[in-house]
Formats: sequence, C-alpha cells, structure tokens
Amino acid sequence: MLFLIAIHVAIALHVAHWAAAGSTLTPLEPSESIELTAKGVLNAGAIFFGLAILSTALFGRFFCGWACHLVAIQDGCRWLLEKLGLRPRPVNLGLLGLVPLVVFVYMFLAPLLPRIEQGLGLGIAHREFMTEGFWDTFPGLEMALLTFLVAGFLMVWFLGAKGFCAYACPYGAVFGIADQLAPVRIRVTDACEGCGHCTAVCTSNVRVHQEVRDWKAIVDPGCMKCLDCVSVCPKDALYVGFGAPAITTRRAQPVQRLAAGLVARLPRLVLTAAFLWSAFAVLLSGQGTLEGRWASELAGLSLALALLFPGKSERRGGPTPAEDIVLAGAFLAAVFALRGYQLLPWQEERVPLLLALGLAVLFALAVHLCVRMLGRSEVALQAWDLVRAGKVTAAGRTVGLVALAFTGLVALAARAQVSEGREERSEREAREQRAAQERELAAAREAARSDYERGVRAAQAGRLEDAAAAFEAALARDSDFREARENLAGMYCALGRFELGISHYREALARHPEDADTHALLGQACAQHNDFAAAEAAWQAAIAIEPAHRGAREGLAILCEERGDAAGARAHRAAAHR
Repeated sequence: MLFLIAIHVAIALHVAHWAAAGSTLTPLEPSESIELTAKGVLNAGAIFFGLAILSTALFGRFFCGWACHLVAIQDGCRWLLEKLGLRPRPVNLGLLGLVPLVVFVYMFLAPLLPRIEQGLGLGIAHREFMTEGFWDTFPGLEMALLTFLVAGFLMVWFLGAKGFCAYACPYGAVFGIADQLAPVRIRVTDACEGCGHCTAVCTSNVRVHQEVRDWKAIVDPGCMKCLDCVSVCPKDALYVGFGAPAITTRRAQPVQRLAAGLVARLPRLVLTAAFLWSAFAVLLSGQGTLEGRWASELAGLSLALALLFPGKSERRGGPTPAEDIVLAGAFLAAVFALRGYQLLPWQEERVPLLLALGLAVLFALAVHLCVRMLGRSEVALQAWDLVRAGKVTAAGRTVGLVALAFTGLVALAARAQVSEGREERSEREAREQRAAQERELAAAREAARSDYERGVRAAQAGRLEDAAAAFEAALARDSDFREARENLAGMYCALGRFELGISHYREALARHPEDADTHALLGQACAQHNDFAAAEAAWQAAIAIEPAHRGAREGLAILCEERGDAAGARAHRAAAHR
C-alpha cells in the first residue's frame, strides 16, 4: 500500500511540474504507446510500457499489483466495502473474460494495419519526449470521476476485488501473456498443508491453494505478485523463486484424452471466435483509418493468442453457452451505444473507451441476472438473494429496475449513435463524391490544357481550322476554359465566321463579365463584322473596367476619326498612352 501511495505522489509531482513549468516529460502512461504503433512516435509512455512488459516476462506480473493506479483505486474501494460489511466475490462472466485481450489488440496492434497497408513501415518516425499538452490525452474531471466510480467502486462491488482488471483492462491482457513466460513466480515447498489461507487473502481472484497443489507454483496469469499469500502462509511454504515458466506447465494427458478434449471444446471455440469477430466489428465501426474489414484478421490473431496463452486457473459456475450469447450480445450493444456518447448533457466530452467498457460489462451483468431470474429458482449476486425458492426478492426487483433503466439508456445512446453514424456516412460520402468530382475535373482540365496547347501550335503554324478544332476539343473538356474560348472566337473571326466568333466572345463575357480584354476583343470582332454600334458598346465596357485599356481606346479613336471627331480621337489616344 505504501508503494502504491508513493507511485501516486510521483504522478502528482509530474503533474505539478507541468503546471509550473508549462512543459514536462510526456505522460508515463501505457496508453501513450498508441502514438508509436499508429504514427511511429516514440515517447516516454511507450518506453515505460515496453520496459514494464519486458520486466513482466522476466519477473512476473508485479507491475499491476505494485504500480497501477487503477489497482490502487480498486483496492481502496474493496477496503471501504469491507468496512461496510460487504466482501466482494469474483463473478464468472464467461466470454467477457476475453475483453481485455480484444481491447489490447484493438488499441495497440490494430493501428499497425493502416501503416502496413500504406507501406509506411513500422519504424520510429520521430521522438517526442517533452510536451506542453500534458493533459490532452486524458479525460476531464467529470469523466475521470465517473470512470473511477465505475471502474473502481461499482465493478469491485459487483464483480469482485479486481473486476476492472478481469473484464476491461487492456494492459492486464499483455501483462498476463508476458507473465506466462516469466521464470520468476510464487512457488511452494513440501511444507504446504493446503489450509487455504493463501486463497482467502488473495485479492486477484486466484485459487492459490489449488494452483500450488496442481502445479507447484501459481501459474494463473491473474496473479499480480502482491505477496499477500506469501506473508499469510502459516508454514512459510510459499516463496518467490526461479523455475519453469507457466506456459511450459502441462498435465500429462494421453493423446486420446487430449483429442477428445479438443472435440468437446470445439463448440466453445466457435462461440469464442464469433464473439471476437463481433467485438472487433463493433470497435472498428466508424473509427477513421481503422476499417471493419480488418475484423477477421484481428479476431484470428486474438484467438491464436488466447489458445497459446490460455492461463491455468479453473473457473466453476460459469454461464451456459446460451447465457454466454446473452452476455456477449448485451456487452457489444452497450459498447456500440455508449462509446463516444455524450453522457453528461452539460458538457461536450464523450464517453472514452475504458469507461464504455466498464459500463458495458455492468450492463451485461444486469441483463444476465434478469435472464437467470426468469428461468431459475435460486439466483444470487454477491451476498444478496435475487430469487429465493422461485420468488423474486426485493433485491431482485431492484436489479430488474436497474436493468430496465440501463436498457433505456443504452437504447437512447444507440439511437443517437445510429443517427450520428448516418450523418457521418452522408458527410463522408459527400466528401468522397466531391473529391471524385475534383479528380475528374482536374483530369479534364489537364486534357483540356493539352488540347489548348495543340491549338496554339496549330495557330502559330497557320493551320487555323486545326487550331479551331483543338480549341473546340479543349472547351468540350472544360467549358470554363477562358483562354480556349477566346482563342476559338479569334480563330472563327480569322476564318470569316464572325457570328460564331462573336457568340463565343459573348459566352466568355457571360462567364467572366469583368474581363476588359475580352470586351476589347469583342469590340474588334464586331468592328470587323461592320457592327460599329456593338463595337463601340464593347469598347466602352472595356474602358469602364480599365480606363487606360490601349486596345479599346485605339478602337474608339478610330471610330471618332471616321465620324470626323478629331478631338475625341486625340482624347482616346492620350488616355491610351497614359
């Protein structure tokens, strides 16, 4: 306990240094490792997590019991509950025991898939050991307090001393795997009499007396090496020592018995695989760069890890396959609904993943208990009888009301999530459509530019018909290509087809009415076509936009001369020279 207090004092000093200095070492938090797998950013949290995993593979799962702040919170809640006369006992939720593994693979391994697919490599892109935004990746005060309430108090009360560790913690999953490789673990001497004191004091839900009886060591990956069992043993029969890792410990079984066992477990494996795939499908839905099509690969990886590192602890009184399906369905529905939901209406912060997992496990438990109350004559939760002799008790009715209210919340959240998902899909589809249109437009413009340049070369060579055809092709690809339209108009005028030329000049002005050069060119074409009134109007429009436009002034000066207005001609030429 003193060591855990010291850890929290160190955390407080880290936060105080950031508050005082404005920048500090990046958080020593395992979740910071996501930056490494997703973006290749090496930070202090990634190094810390890597060292913790490595040390666990050597010395066992001591980190959780000696340095985890959530374990400290759970232990504190357990202590308070015991002071109130409530001793939480572990609850077996079957398939939901795989949730920590699923979340670990999702958080830390799934982000590698986009990098692999895009050929970005898995190396370190850059290092980032100092930060000014220390609190950017942490929840706000209300959400943090709610997380501590759910992950600490409620999950301990209803699921046992390490409820959050057993059913939601992603870090515990990798520590449990690494623990099975560790040669250092709690072992037993021949002085053990199987009294059971060790199991009675274990807060990690490990049946210590059975473990040391069957395996001569604690091989359950849930053991957090807090050493309470060692200290309480009246015969000093338990000790920490070197030996065979847990993963190598196997009971001798005939081949026939082993094969029969595999056949018997096949339905369970199918159910497990289905749950894993469904869990990843829910977690990956709408997650930006992580796509649902990877659910099968991640489920296969998780199933392989679960089979390679199964642990050894035997749990009795677990759910039936039908109850497993109910538990899994309720859990996945709640995760889908509550993750990212605006649970507190007075703030915009959404429910983070770990809080959603905790709430989803509690919701699954409530639904599971209600299903049992409908079909069994005896149902209990911790110290309370929910159904006694076929009759629902007051505690059972309370659980039913809580489950009903919880179901309403999940349904409301699911409706909001579906609505937001539709809006996001519509926006995403609109963005993709705009992007596709922009790509098509860019390609058309590039092709139009090629046709335009071909037309310019033809015009320079005196091949006016070829030039006109090339400019027509450019306009067919990009109708707003002003230079192509003006050159096409010029080609038609040069070929004596003034009506077509003038119509294209007018079309160009309809699209770009503030272009003085186009007005001047229109005036020149009208003058060549002997429509002097239209020519004068076009030139006047040009100098209204650009008073010193030389071409328009020269055209108006010629018109003045033809009318015998020498003063007007001089005025226009003087303006043009200015």
